[in-house]
Amino acid sequence: MSKVTTFESWNPWVTCEIPSSLGNLRKLESLGMSRNKLSGQIPPEFAKLNFLSFLNLSNDQLVSRIPTSTQFMTFPKNSFNGNKGLWGPPLTVDNKAGSPPPPALNGSQQNSGDEIDWDLISVEIGFVFGFGIVVGSLVFCKRRSKWYYRAMYKILVKIFPQLEERISPHRRHVHITQRPRR
Repeated sequence: MSKVTTFESWNPWVTCEIPSSLGNLRKLESLGMSRNKLSGQIPPEFAKLNFLSFLNLSNDQLVSRIPTSTQFMTFPKNSFNGNKGLWGPPLTVDNKAGSPPPPALNGSQQNSGDEIDWDLISVEIGFVFGFGIVVGSLVFCKRRSKWYYRAMYKILVKIFPQLEERISPHRRHVHITQRPRR
């Protein structure tokens, strides 16, 4: 089996992502794809390229965290420079509390501590409103609550048949009688 020693990039005027299939070239020793307007992230499969001794992904448009592997830790910072969306070692040092947040992309600004995140607030309001409707209808509408408890009892008995034997003597049976028609 012959070793693949170098993979040089293709057309530098076309913006595209790095194909993850390059991670299957286990014997790859050198990979230079700088200044190619590459976008997206570095494929996680690259962490398995154990023979890779040279890597240059500088001056592209890559984003996200750099894959973590002992091999990637050996590459200098300038292998990744010029990619405003890349973060993690060796570009940035991870702190003990976790990885730093990725930088803002496409000119969007991150929320500072005193700004209100209305997207999050609207989700919370929607949850509370929906939860209130469900619980409120069970508490204030006897017909719905009886139906709900019967349905839950039937489901539980189907899942746990032995439950009926334990609960039946203690369960208060409600018999619904039909009114005679006039």
